[in-house]
Amino acid sequence: MPDVYNRNSVTKKGYNLLAESIATKKPITFTKVVVGDGDDTGLDINTMTGVVSPKMELPIGNGEKGGDGEYVIQAVLSNKTLEHSFFPKEVGLFAKCGDGEEVLYSYSNGGNNVGLMPDKNTPINAEIYNIRTKIGNATNITFVASDDTYVTKGELTKHNADANAHDNRFNAIIRQVNNMITSVDNSDSLAKAPTLQLVKTLLSSLNIKNATDVVNALESEKSTGLGIRYDFSNVNAWYICLGKLFGNLIIQGGKVNITVGRNIYNDDTVYPIAFNNLPSVNIINIADTLDQDGWVTSAIKSITNLKFTYMTAQNSVTGISWIAIGN
Repeated sequence: MPDVYNRNSVTKKGYNLLAESIATKKPITFTKVVVGDGDDTGLDINTMTGVVSPKMELPIGNGEKGGDGEYVIQAVLSNKTLEHSFFPKEVGLFAKCGDGEEVLYSYSNGGNNVGLMPDKNTPINAEIYNIRTKIGNATNITFVASDDTYVTKGELTKHNADANAHDNRFNAIIRQVNNMITSVDNSDSLAKAPTLQLVKTLLSSLNIKNATDVVNALESEKSTGLGIRYDFSNVNAWYICLGKLFGNLIIQGGKVNITVGRNIYNDDTVYPIAFNNLPSVNIINIADTLDQDGWVTSAIKSITNLKFTYMTAQNSVTGISWIAIGN
């Protein structure tokens, strides 16, 4: 994405989408990119539901997770069907959670710094927009790809080097093998019967080897009934809900890598799951050395039931460790 655009700001509905995805395990699907020529002067991006003056929809070609809790959507801007020229000032990224409502997830505006996009009578080379947007601790992310996009040389090289690039072909073979399994004992089905080794391989994936495994499964169901749930798979974003016996107390924590440069760090951290009420949040700076210039101010800017915003001007800080408690 050209440097004239500010970093995409996530809207309130975008943050709600993040919290819903983390809590329900449903995927966030980026559905489309819309560009327009509207101005953002006086607008509260947090409450926006669409671009100010939409002019065209860009096809999404690719998407991948970036660093520092970001996701990069690649879209293509071309004027081959554009009837009227315009200044593509604003860029809106739309998404949905599961089968839910499509919303404006994030928004950016380049103002008067963008160049004119001529109509189709003045053909130009297509321009690839790499739109970086925040996804926090969400991990189940996908996108709706369009057939009207281009494959770059770098993407083709990456595809060819990916050991999982052709999983669909291998899955088709597995389905064919599964269709061979039969319990009918006659001459027609005998040829389809699997070997003993194949049966053992298929059953081994169930992870039920003895009575202990059955007891563990029953105990897990008991915990679910009491509302006890947790996820410690990510040391940088974990949570535990102690269930109704403990007033639905929720404890969450994690670590965020940050950079403090010429501008102070001022950014949001989204909880793995949403609180019903405002939690108590405690944050500790992580630093390689102690600052010598006196710029050591740090503070929590805001706390909501979905996220907190933290600020620090301490140059030596490389990360923060946080914990939040509430219900």
